[in-house]
Order: sequence, then structure tokens, then C-alpha cells
Amino acid sequence: MEESAYIMEAIAGVIFLIVGVRLFLLSRRTGQAPEYFISLTFLCWAFGYAIYDIPYAFVEGEESIAPYFSYPSLLLFNLGNISFALFTKVVFRKKQRWASWLVGAIVVCLVLGAVGAAWVGDWEQVDPIANFGYWPQLVGGLAPTFWMGVEGLAAYASARKRRKIGLCAPLTCHHFLLWGLAGSLWASLEIVVVAQDFIYLSAGEWSDVLGVVNGLLEIVPLGMMWLVFFPPAIYRRLIENETPA
Repeated sequence: MEESAYIMEAIAGVIFLIVGVRLFLLSRRTGQAPEYFISLTFLCWAFGYAIYDIPYAFVEGEESIAPYFSYPSLLLFNLGNISFALFTKVVFRKKQRWASWLVGAIVVCLVLGAVGAAWVGDWEQVDPIANFGYWPQLVGGLAPTFWMGVEGLAAYASARKRRKIGLCAPLTCHHFLLWGLAGSLWASLEIVVVAQDFIYLSAGEWSDVLGVVNGLLEIVPLGMMWLVFFPPAIYRRLIENETPA
């Protein structure tokens, strides 16, 4: 792993942990499912990064032992993706049956991805050619983020119209926008990861630039989610005093 990619992943993992703990404590106070599912998502991703990075941070000759950490990391990320899909469902499509089927399809894709990785020994899911589980894994990771991006932006468009006639609070309207943008950026991250894997297959090394982009696409949406659940007073005043376009 390139040093820049490792640093960005380590930073993202720490931030996921901090935000995840705060959201879990919030869910304990509110008893609300969205806070619980998104906190579980971030905590799974945080520990997934922590486990994945252990060989690179502390062990000499990490190539020989990396699989023992990479596969548990993959399973944790998959649990986080399932929780993320459940978060989107309970926020936007709680009563729609098709949303439950979509969550089920995501689970199936992630199971196929994990089985494929174990079957061919592609513990890090980096071989889109030899690993038959690579593409189901990609779909299972992309679908929850893309789904939230679409739902958030669609809800923002609707809320913006209602806000103009005083039927939607400015902060609520802006939160939909942040949800949509965060989901879109995390979906873009999945595409960047695919590009990284193809570059690695052809060149035999990881792209340093894409490693940094990868980290930014992890971290920036986290800041957006922080604003949604823990909006600072100055941010609240700025949005609430904004004149609707």
C-alpha cells in the first residue's frame, strides 16, 4: 500500500470512529433507528480500516500476514454497507416493500463478494478479472451509497419547493442536500476504488494520487454527516438566515 493511501485511510478510520461513537450515544438518547444504523455503519467501517491497516502499521513483511486481516476487514465493511442500506430505508422508504427487497439484494451481493474473495484467495478484493465475487461486491458497496445520494437529492429538490412557501424548515432542507451529496461522494469513491484496482493489475503498483482522492472521498462526506446530526450554532444561524432562491 502507498504511504499516502495508508495515511488517508488511517485519518478516515479515526474520524469514522469518532463520529460513529457520537452517533451511537445519540441513538441511545433518542432511541431512533436512523441514528443507530448510521452509527453502526461508521463503527463497522472504522474497525474495518483499523484491522486492514494493522499489518502496514506495525508488522514487518506485511504481505505474508495481510490476508489474515484483510478478510475480517472486508466482512466488517460489508456489515457497514448493510447497515447503511437499512439507514437509507428507514429514513426515506420505511414503508415501501421494494426497499426491503433492495436491502435483501444488497445483502446477497455482499455475501457473494465475500464468498468469491475466500474462494479465489483475493482477500483484499483487488482482482476484477479472476475473482468472480468482485463485481457483486462492487454492486453491494455501491448500491447503498448511490441509493442515499439519489434519495437525498430528490428529497432536497422537493423540500426546496416547500421551503419557498414556508412548508419546510431551512435546516431540514439543507440536511437533505448534505445527505444527497454525501451519498453521491461515497458512491464516487466506489468507482475510484475500481480504477485503483485496474491500475494495480496493469502497473503492479497503487496510484498515489488516487489514494489521496480515495481518502478525501471518505472524509468530506463525514463532515457533511456531522453537520446533519451535530450542527454547530454558527452553521444553524447561517442556514436559517439564508434567503431561499
